[in-house]
Amino acid sequence: MLAIMKKLERNLWRYKLYLAILHTPLFLPILTLFWQENGLDLFDIYVLQGLFAVAVVFLEVPTGMIADRIGKRISLLLGTATLCFGMVVYALGSSFAVFLMAEIIFALGIALISGADSALLYDTLHALGRQDEYAAIEGRARSWQMLSFALSNILGGIVGSYDYRAAIWLSTLGPLIALWLALGFVEVQTADKKKAPESSWKAAWASYLGLLKDAWKFVRKHQLVRWYILVLSVLTGTGTWLLWLMQPYMKASKLPIWAFGIAFAIFNFSAAFFSRFAGKLQVYLKDRSLAALLFGLQSLPLFLMAWIFHPLGFLFILGGQAVRAWARPIISQQILAYTYRDKRATVLSFTSLGSRLFFAVTSPFIGLISKNTSLAFTLNTQGFLVIACFVVLIAIHKFIPLKYFRLKSSVEIHQ
Repeated sequence: MLAIMKKLERNLWRYKLYLAILHTPLFLPILTLFWQENGLDLFDIYVLQGLFAVAVVFLEVPTGMIADRIGKRISLLLGTATLCFGMVVYALGSSFAVFLMAEIIFALGIALISGADSALLYDTLHALGRQDEYAAIEGRARSWQMLSFALSNILGGIVGSYDYRAAIWLSTLGPLIALWLALGFVEVQTADKKKAPESSWKAAWASYLGLLKDAWKFVRKHQLVRWYILVLSVLTGTGTWLLWLMQPYMKASKLPIWAFGIAFAIFNFSAAFFSRFAGKLQVYLKDRSLAALLFGLQSLPLFLMAWIFHPLGFLFILGGQAVRAWARPIISQQILAYTYRDKRATVLSFTSLGSRLFFAVTSPFIGLISKNTSLAFTLNTQGFLVIACFVVLIAIHKFIPLKYFRLKSSVEIHQ
């Protein structure tokens, strides 16, 4: 028993290192430039990322059941190995078709890892009788991840200033080391061997579809919860619009390529700093005023970037980083307040689904504008579209009946 406990304790330090090493995308600060160097225009890039979003949506459900039925460790090993393979495909690629293949491979890897990592940590702590420490350990692990992410951005910008493809190749090292770390994980809970695999899968699938149906029925009827999901989906989706214009803007502003990584690191550090104030905003701002602030911070940088091209103009993007830091925790809290406990995770998953579908549907249109007009016109257009989305959402909010703003006692009991 003592030997088993010691093995489980190794999961804890391996988990922190795994998260930190896995997420080292040196390629991110120069990825758009790499695509353009290999013949893709902005329309191709937006379509590519839209298809990636669709792939993640379709792969997330079945891969989640792999972790539950076969094991978290196996799911993490498969996911990490898949990410390694995807990076190699990217490093060898030079066409839209190859990059699309790599993106679908990435989507599969991300889906296999998503949820399985945190679940393995919780299972480990539960087996050790330390489940109360989950939030603290997960928080420290995610802080290591953010630090590693920022440092890899800086290094990627430096390497990318010499050779874009070299930054892609170096990005394969993180998943490779993470794969070695994942091999040392100890599975806490294994699949039930007494059940036939097919009946286990069928039961899991039927159970999930039933939960999904109930959660969708709740969202469809509860107009305020549906409005919150729409707001978060639009904010996240429009934020992704700007993501793929950041590098062309910084290049047009004559910011040295080696500094791209520093800019991306500043984005991550600022988002971490802004997140500390999410609780205060939630207390002082109501639905419409909060939406006005978030959509204002989302649109203003777009207009400023369209009017001002300066090497330090990337600092305008910090407004969007504030939205990134505040939107999800504040709006998710509102959604949870009106949602029954047994539906919370599934209802929240609709926000991720909504943001990916919003981007997938709108990305070809944004790509066409980006391809056929100037960068300044594209940024202005995105800014006006963000404002238009805000106006529509505010109009919808005004017609939500007052009864949906009152928290039912049955929901309070089952929180």
